[in-house]
Amino acid sequence: MSRYGFVLTLGAITAISATAIDICIPALPEIGRTLGGSPEAGAMLVSAYLFGYGPGQLFWGPLSDRFGRMGVLYVSIVGFIVASIACALADTLDLLILMRALQGLTGGGAPAVARAIARDQGGGPETATLLSTMSVIVGGAPLVAPVIGSGMLTFADWRWIFGFLAVFGVMLIAGAALFLGGRRRRDKRDWVSVPAYFRSASNLFRAPEFLLGIGISSSTFAGYATVLGAGAVIASERYGVSAEAFGPVFSIAALAFMAGATTARKMLRRLPQRRFLLAGASVVACAGIGFAVAYNVDLSLVPFWALVCVYTFAFGLLMPTATSMALEPAGPVAGLASSIIGTVQTMMGALSSKLVVAGLFGDSYASMCLIIMASAVAIVLLVLLCQKVGQGARS
Repeated sequence: MSRYGFVLTLGAITAISATAIDICIPALPEIGRTLGGSPEAGAMLVSAYLFGYGPGQLFWGPLSDRFGRMGVLYVSIVGFIVASIACALADTLDLLILMRALQGLTGGGAPAVARAIARDQGGGPETATLLSTMSVIVGGAPLVAPVIGSGMLTFADWRWIFGFLAVFGVMLIAGAALFLGGRRRRDKRDWVSVPAYFRSASNLFRAPEFLLGIGISSSTFAGYATVLGAGAVIASERYGVSAEAFGPVFSIAALAFMAGATTARKMLRRLPQRRFLLAGASVVACAGIGFAVAYNVDLSLVPFWALVCVYTFAFGLLMPTATSMALEPAGPVAGLASSIIGTVQTMMGALSSKLVVAGLFGDSYASMCLIIMASAVAIVLLVLLCQKVGQGARS
């Protein structure tokens, strides 16, 4: 029970931001309308969260390297609870966007520390398998959270969604106290001197695994963020899907992500990481070709959402694998590495979400197709470079 509780709690903590983003997706058009903006304006809440969440991770991880994982984790989640209550009480769209950024800033500590704890378990296959299991749990957030959000909209307004997030934060603190407190906790014997810390950080930035892992994972997340930012708007404005019905529709894509993460968890025990990345890149390439067709052909909802599911399946395959590869050379700076990984991933996602909402490449539909196509090309090239680097290291 202790082991199961440890893994489940770590996964739930990692899912704090996925939950915070996905539970709001069905309500985004309504929030935009009720606070005096357009339906598309509500999608700014995704970008606002990501812009706070990304830079916020830069100091949570190093703080956990210096002062210990658990204390930093508790401070982060308490801040998330306070920000969630502030979001529920916001009376203007500008104030809500500001509080949403604060929610992302404070919420960024939880997954940054959780990834560092995963790396503390020893690295290698152990960390890769643990991250894949955590990803399966994280996949439950986009499966369940939009359904909860849609359900709340049937009997209450969108403010109750942020109240739910505050309660969720309290539950995470309780779970961490029960199942993580007695686990791998850094103490003074684990702390390294400042010069040694900077030497380790310098070595980290020279490690090809770290750089390529960040590149692959952030490119993958960039495509996924367009689904988060524009999926509800496209479904509503282009296909006439109501806010209440979008939750179940989005859950299909979440199931595809969970299937990908489950496949990664099983296959990483049998295949080297680089070979598995090559398989994931093949699936991404198929999705990219499909979205190239979608850009030129007016697809109906079913084939369009099928393409989304292919991409989210590849997202589940690649995200834990690439993250594990990036964390491998971290050692005593696991918190720093986790923070950088999360920041780059999130800022890439925030940028792509912003571009698709702004309709820079046309409407949301065309922009989403083009951004996912570009992400697929970047992923394939980076994975091929990863294979080349691996061959060079072996020779």
